[in-house]
Amino acid sequence: MAGAAAVSSLFSERAVQARGALWGRFRALIVDFVGFSVVLTIVNLVYGNTATGLAWPWLALLWMAYLIVPESLYGASVGKLVVGLCVVRVDGRPLSLGSVLTRNVLRFVDVLPLLYLIGGLSIFITNNSQRVGDKWAGTTVVARDQALEPGETRHPPRGANRALGIALVLALVFTIGFEYFGRPALVLESLYNQHQLMAGDLTSYRLGSPHWELGRVTYPLTGFSGGRACTGSISLNWSWFDWRMSDGTLLCPP
Repeated sequence: MAGAAAVSSLFSERAVQARGALWGRFRALIVDFVGFSVVLTIVNLVYGNTATGLAWPWLALLWMAYLIVPESLYGASVGKLVVGLCVVRVDGRPLSLGSVLTRNVLRFVDVLPLLYLIGGLSIFITNNSQRVGDKWAGTTVVARDQALEPGETRHPPRGANRALGIALVLALVFTIGFEYFGRPALVLESLYNQHQLMAGDLTSYRLGSPHWELGRVTYPLTGFSGGRACTGSISLNWSWFDWRMSDGTLLCPP
């Protein structure tokens, strides 16, 4: 009986703590929305198609990485870290990586049908302020200073902060390099998809090895237009942190 009473007391205390974190969860959601929007904008500008942006499977994967990586290391998303919240289990057991994965993957249910409607309603009608993902994972969100027991929330192992910092720097360097050396081909692909690459009726094209100059790249180009084989070249200039088509030639002899 004493054990049952202790468990009941724990759940009751956790419910009160979770209720007290509701306003903080809303603020954390806003911070995460802004933070992910910045990341998404940068990724779309660098790696995405100019007309349509990054394909949705990659966007979903990026969203999961944005949430799961910090919660796996620190028990909190970037927004929760900013406002001083963390994820814990409602039964007081250590927060496992499996729980973090479950609560975040099920966000795809919580966000339905629009702007976290299902998740928001679930938070307000459940005893421990749990969205659907939390219910399945057995988790909720409380103030970080209320999760003091060892393992109660996630903490980075030794060297994890340095490894994460190095990974972020490498990702930044790769992104800058791709923006300059990899993006011209994506720009041309986007122009082709919009029927704006050289001849409007170009039905296929292939790029040769690029010739690089400072702030300018030129590609040999072959393709078909109106059923005729065409050859030529196309150049792009670096302008305002992106590439713009500048000039080119295309010969399609009869």
